[in-house]
Amino acid sequence: MPTLITGASGRIGRRLAARLGSKGHRIRALVLPDDPALEELRRGGIEVVTGSLTDRGAVQEAVAGVRRIAHLAATMLWGDDVDHELFRHNVAGTFELLDAAAQQEVKLDRFFLASSDEVYPSLMARYSPIDENHPCNPYSFYGLTKETNERFAFYYHRAHGIPVTVARFALTARSEEILRPDGWSGRFLFVAPMRDLFLALGRPEAAEALDVACSTDPRKTLVLARDEDGVPYGFHMCDVADIVDGIELMLTSPSAIGQAFNLSGPAPFSYQTAVETLSAQTGMPFVDARIPGEPIRIAHDISKARSILGYSPRWDIHRIIEAAVAGGH
Repeated sequence: MPTLITGASGRIGRRLAARLGSKGHRIRALVLPDDPALEELRRGGIEVVTGSLTDRGAVQEAVAGVRRIAHLAATMLWGDDVDHELFRHNVAGTFELLDAAAQQEVKLDRFFLASSDEVYPSLMARYSPIDENHPCNPYSFYGLTKETNERFAFYYHRAHGIPVTVARFALTARSEEILRPDGWSGRFLFVAPMRDLFLALGRPEAAEALDVACSTDPRKTLVLARDEDGVPYGFHMCDVADIVDGIELMLTSPSAIGQAFNLSGPAPFSYQTAVETLSAQTGMPFVDARIPGEPIRIAHDISKARSILGYSPRWDIHRIIEAAVAGGH
């Protein structure tokens, strides 16, 4: 019986489909009719059901007869006037998927739900490193949809016996994204996107400090961010390859059922390590800036995933940078 993957055309979904397919699993994907990767998925031997997560008929067709579901699909938006779209795609879509799974005759072996560290959120953590017992108090509507989805999932686990497991992803990126200011990881290491982040967080004085420090193109300049005492910022992220390893474990380990896990990289890293290494290996300039206000120091506790699942992430910051400079992986 097939495994259903939602979000199979995304960077995580494609790798997961390839991983499971290489091990002989049949893969089914629920894909929007206008998804540019639709034909590529079909050529790769994936059974495709076209439709939206908010289309009850398409969801029921996608779920029919599957034994495992990996629910990765989500809309990621921040800003004004996005709440209705986020609710429709993320919350209502997840409800349709769980409801269809509860109604079908075939009993699921596993329902994997991709959540996010935005449920805490990591940028406003009460303590560090953040473990799974950290209070969930999202500040973004996106984070709220993820917290709501977790509650739906565990309700269906209790009320309908669906074998749910939840992963709270750290910021996840392909290695090559660290070289770009618009990459998911790069946006935390280049001046221009960091300036935008500070403004979005209501910290104009931090954005001004970057303006003063940077005399070159802010989209091509790295920032070695420090607090007012000169201590470098810290960050914790996860390579896509490690996330896929974690998902595979959660789809197969009986101990994962009914549990939520942080999935992140091997360890947090210092901005000094990341920026100086990136600059040395690429020639990109960087500015050394002391920034007023609360510093960014993100660290996730992944000991639960290590001990229960045997999760062992391999892509630390040095390996990520090496792969990025070599052209990605």
